[in-house]
Amino acid sequence: MGKVKKILVGVDGSAVSYRAADFALELASSLKADVLAVHVIPPLPADYASLGAKVEVSVEEIDRKILHEVRVMGYTKNIKLETKVLKGRPAEVINSVAESEGCDLIVLGCIGVGGAYRRLMGSVATEVVNTSKKPVLLVK
Repeated sequence: MGKVKKILVGVDGSAVSYRAADFALELASSLKADVLAVHVIPPLPADYASLGAKVEVSVEEIDRKILHEVRVMGYTKNIKLETKVLKGRPAEVINSVAESEGCDLIVLGCIGVGGAYRRLMGSVATEVVNTSKKPVLLVK
């Protein structure tokens, strides 16, 4: 692996994802790299839609509540930080964005949202590790 110039960090609002973001920002500061913080809004499982359940998720609200914390963490680190809220299957979106944005490293928390959500959606970190063409660093 060559010089790390751009790091993608996935943030889902969990404590471990904020630890991953902090780690990515510290690493970027020491490497003089840029950071792209991404939150992916997953689709509802088909079972929910068939029951007539509708959940409206505001991209602006996600950005204000979840990614704002990352911007605050990055404010004093003197690095270029970009944030994005995207929709889709999280692992697929993370891998696709890492490729299209030219990221050299993906940083993820390895224990994000748990419980029923994890059983329904699977582990994003596991899927990214198993499918990414980019190096992946997991933070506990």
